Amino acid sequence: MNKMLLAALIIVAGCSSGSDAPCPCSKPDAACLQPCGRESAPGSCIGRVLPDIRLDAFYNGRFVKVSPRQYSRKWVILFFYPADFTFVCPTELKELADYYNEFTAMGAEILSVSTDSVYVHRAWKSSNKDLGGVRYPMLSDRTGALSRMLGVYDGAQGCADRATFLADPDGRIVACEFHHESIGRSADELLRKLAAAQAVREGSGGYCPAGWKAGQEIIHPEQ
Repeated sequence: MNKMLLAALIIVAGCSSGSDAPCPCSKPDAACLQPCGRESAPGSCIGRVLPDIRLDAFYNGRFVKVSPRQYSRKWVILFFYPADFTFVCPTELKELADYYNEFTAMGAEILSVSTDSVYVHRAWKSSNKDLGGVRYPMLSDRTGALSRMLGVYDGAQGCADRATFLADPDGRIVACEFHHESIGRSADELLRKLAAAQAVREGSGGYCPAGWKAGQEIIHPEQ
């Protein structure tokens, strides 16, 4: 009987070990250098520093090198999307372009990211009239390195998920969102999140309630 009980305990322990293993992104202060599962990435990457990695990019008609960490005094928006020459993606990039002046006026820079090459980015931008107004860098994560670091790489499809990361001027991620590839994001909502994050930072803390908009008061529990 005791042997049977011991065997059962060993089986239970074996099944549970690994299911509760911490995601490699749970380290508090280092950049996420290992892939996270999608379920753990959004929560575990909050508060983390953006990876220090340089990628090829198509920007202002030229091929350049860009790193998310080079914008040390700005708010950074990493805007991952599955692929060029698709259906939802150009509508998202166009809307970001339409709002670009508002984002930059608030001290933010947008970096769109996909696993397409810079040559595909150039061909896509030149052939799609909706992308004519794009003025932000279009990063090429060909190896999926950055996507993996932030847990947004879809290995089965070989592309990035539809995901957004908002980082403060210290390079720390303060907001992120994941969408199914069929669901487009809202630039207006992203702008609201940026305003909320800035209000909290400038107000030395506090909380923004649901539906908060720029100009409204934030919550200070001690008051």
